[in-house]
Amino acid sequence: MIKVSIIGASGYSGIYLIYALSLRPDVAISAITSQTYSGKKLSEVFPQFTKTGHKHNLASELEFSSFDAAAVAESSDVIFFCLPHNESSKLIPDILKKNGKIKIIDVGADFRFDRLETYEEFYGKHNAPELNQKFVYGLSDIFSDKIKNSQFTANPGCYPTGALLPILPLIFKSAVDAAFPVIIDSLSGISGAGRGIKLQNLFCEVENSVKAYNVWSHRHLPEIQEKAAGAFLNSGGKSDNNLPDILFTPHVIPVSRGILTTIYIKLNSGISQENIMEAYKEFYSGSPFVSILKNIEDCNIKNVVYSNNCHIAFEAGKKQNKGMIKIVSAIDNLGKGASLQAIQNMNLMFGLEPNCGIPEYSPFP
Repeated sequence: MIKVSIIGASGYSGIYLIYALSLRPDVAISAITSQTYSGKKLSEVFPQFTKTGHKHNLASELEFSSFDAAAVAESSDVIFFCLPHNESSKLIPDILKKNGKIKIIDVGADFRFDRLETYEEFYGKHNAPELNQKFVYGLSDIFSDKIKNSQFTANPGCYPTGALLPILPLIFKSAVDAAFPVIIDSLSGISGAGRGIKLQNLFCEVENSVKAYNVWSHRHLPEIQEKAAGAFLNSGGKSDNNLPDILFTPHVIPVSRGILTTIYIKLNSGISQENIMEAYKEFYSGSPFVSILKNIEDCNIKNVVYSNNCHIAFEAGKKQNKGMIKIVSAIDNLGKGASLQAIQNMNLMFGLEPNCGIPEYSPFP
């Protein structure tokens, strides 16, 4: 039995973790914390957890509590942190003083970057720099070997997950022409903004509309850049100066969840569509969650929401666009982009199959 605590459990990521983990007979949820709802039953705040009918689901009996480092350290084998940036890094050191062997999965941004300077440029002063290098980047389907041997995993952002899964195999295979920019356009459901009340996220503001935002300053861009640069250097690139520029534009679309990403890449000379397919098959042959589709129009968020799946499809350019490739990926921002990938990481960290206990599909809000 794996004993789990979820810190910051009343946000979208935390609630989806509770749902998915409460279905598992091999998991016991020890604690769920929330500053807002401390002392209240989960089913009181979220009535969908009232007598769900699942055989192993005891979630209706759970109660939100305030954070207590000693209590969660003593009662947990692994702790999920679902907090805003700069918050988990304040709490983790105290937990490790109580239990130095406990496993940590941070769903937030605090430990995603190799370079602290990059993190601090976009998120502010880091609270636990001494821990940063101990965390493995939790892009499960590419870095599974490192995650298996790690005590600490930093879950990727949702936009980077949708962008890096299609891009990294091509960079590792030296297929990308560094002389041309990689262009990434991503469209996300409104749940990506979290449960906080914001005027721009109200139904009347987003209905029947699509908008770009933070077009030059989104915090997920440096995350994509850093991981792409690492892949480029590992593939034989001489320096970051030879890495292609990455242009990333996020958009909000009037759906609750899902991310559709379109990527434009100039290929190195001699790279064919068959070479691209071979690269994807090689990288994802052991992954139960990444699928390469033949028809690019089948790659849409409707087919992946409420799942941990990533669908990828591509088409190489012809005639005047020869040497170019367009890639489309689709994920659920709350599933593959957050909670379900976090559970995949937990499975790897505990020596389980990556798809152990992850719902294939569940229409849960």
